[in-house]
Amino acid sequence: MPFVFRDAELTLDFLVVGGGVSGLAVAYALSTAGHRVRVLEKFGLDRPSAGQRIPPNLSKILWQWIGPDELMKVSTRCVGSPYYRITTADEIGYLHWKPAVMAEMGGDFLLMHHDDLIRILHKLAIKAGARVDFNTEVLAVHQGSEEKPKPSVTLASGEVIYADILIGADGSKSLVREVVLEEEDDAKPGPMTVYSGVVKAEDMLGDPELAPLILSEEWPVWSGNLRFIFGHPVRARKEYSFTIFNCKVPTPEQAGEETWDELFPTEQALTEEEGALCQKLVRLADSTGRILLIGDSAHPNYPGGTHTAAMAVEDGAVLGSLFSHLSSMDQVPAFLNAFQELRQRRCEMVDRAVFDNARMCCLPPGPEADARDQDLAAKFDDWDDGMLKGQFEEISAIFLYDAGDDAEEWWINWGRFQESSGEKPSVATFDFGKVSVRYE
Repeated sequence: MPFVFRDAELTLDFLVVGGGVSGLAVAYALSTAGHRVRVLEKFGLDRPSAGQRIPPNLSKILWQWIGPDELMKVSTRCVGSPYYRITTADEIGYLHWKPAVMAEMGGDFLLMHHDDLIRILHKLAIKAGARVDFNTEVLAVHQGSEEKPKPSVTLASGEVIYADILIGADGSKSLVREVVLEEEDDAKPGPMTVYSGVVKAEDMLGDPELAPLILSEEWPVWSGNLRFIFGHPVRARKEYSFTIFNCKVPTPEQAGEETWDELFPTEQALTEEEGALCQKLVRLADSTGRILLIGDSAHPNYPGGTHTAAMAVEDGAVLGSLFSHLSSMDQVPAFLNAFQELRQRRCEMVDRAVFDNARMCCLPPGPEADARDQDLAAKFDDWDDGMLKGQFEEISAIFLYDAGDDAEEWWINWGRFQESSGEKPSVATFDFGKVSVRYE
């Protein structure tokens, strides 16, 4: 079902902390429903970033929002993923993104730059009427009270801003989440370090080994011992983005504050395990109450993951669709409860698939790695209708999903009957990972 553009009967003031993918997507979705939205982003529009995969469940949303022609101006359609050994660059196998399979998913698998996605969403949000304030730091978040139910934030400038509903879209180190949890977030770092970089096309075209990478429509993966690298063209092949995933416990040099803004020497990102091709590619890079949580603030994934942006935009589409039906403040707890229910189920399923795929790419030498290589080789050598059916079944649960359809189905099955019956929630309790509502 296409994303539904409708004005809500009752419009609210939404305040979004965080102007990344999730914050801008939800700002656009809520603004198209007629709500007044203000986004507060600590940083500017220009931040270091690299490649972004756009799976079909995300590309179909972007097609509805901006049209396929505009989207293809900054993206490349991915035809497949070759898998190589990181040490020798020998091919292990090939995963086809068959046009017939993608057609069944309702979208394409696209390759683009994260910055281009941010600018698309920013332009959409502004055009829909949202206000986006960059370089605006939030110092404190305040829950509402019985006397003053509206939540608020205090800015570094001293200004205090109130809203009917406050949305935390401020990432995995969310300030808003600490308020929802009512305690300091004590997240433990995992054993993965991620580096990303971008290489200009002209720097690759003169090299006979690197030129095929920038000219291709593929998303190659080089697999190694607890380590893997993938790359793909971005900005319609004007640049090439790569990401290194080190699945070992970080060394003291690698450890530190988690951020995409830290410049890291390329020689420190490499190890003796990388083969000549990967070494050459990396060295070309420049070092470069009424509160809810969305995106990485609610369901953080590992940095650089393929589905991180898709999950964030899906959050915005679902929330915008739900609140397009708003006609009374009494509906708000039920809508937030529905958002929690729909998105938690979806994100848990996708997270399992993401971590399974990451683990598969960085298996140490042994029986499991051998079995993986044999399976990939079989998919490359013996492709037939049976393999096509198998791939469809394997990815359909993730790629076939339609965020707008999920929200509209909830409304048809549950929301509209609550509205017509006059059932009103009397108490709503908000907690991280849970929104509970009691009816009288």
